[in-house]
Amino acid sequence: MKIIESPLMGKRVITARNKQVRLFQVKQALNQHRDLLITKLLRDIPYFLAFKYNARANESELAQVKSKLLDLQKRDVDLTNYTSIVEQIKKKAMVKLNNQDFFKEIDQLLLG
Repeated sequence: MKIIESPLMGKRVITARNKQVRLFQVKQALNQHRDLLITKLLRDIPYFLAFKYNARANESELAQVKSKLLDLQKRDVDLTNYTSIVEQIKKKAMVKLNNQDFFKEIDQLLLG
């Protein structure tokens, strides 16, 4: 049994014994965490841009950022972007998520 703890979604217990099912459960937990994080960012995109990138955006740019974030939210996480988390889950009984890897993906999306 593995536990994934997130400040956004609480604790998720990974109970599957089958490796593929366990990986699916991990992916679901990461999806849920990322979706909740994006939902928080969507509430105040101007503040997020000012805080994270020290940038201001006009209405067109705000709409573009919102569209990109919504598109990301609709997609499944790509576990290759989260290898450090997956490796921690393999080695530890309990893993606490932070937003660092999730923001890397968001940065690549918005800046890349």
